[in-house]
Amino acid sequence: MSVLSISMPPLLSVPADQMVGRVLHVPAGSCRYRSDGLVLLVRHVRLDISWWYGGFWVWVEGDELAEDGYRLRWTQALVHVTACDLGALAGHRAR
Repeated sequence: MSVLSISMPPLLSVPADQMVGRVLHVPAGSCRYRSDGLVLLVRHVRLDISWWYGGFWVWVEGDELAEDGYRLRWTQALVHVTACDLGALAGHRAR
């Protein structure tokens, strides 16, 4: 029987601080605890509580946006790290 250690930092392709202020487009299936996609203006990346997901998921907090950019609500989401790549962060930084 092998033991899998799931306590490790998220395997992000960009540093967490570079995600802050960016619009993250998370496709359906890449966000736990919700069935639809998510557009999120990232305000904070919770590395402190993201260690418990085997490096594959990261908690992000911010403003959920409608497709037209209107701010809907503050939210936090557990996002798969593949949705946090440079292509997903192609949106402009918020001012």
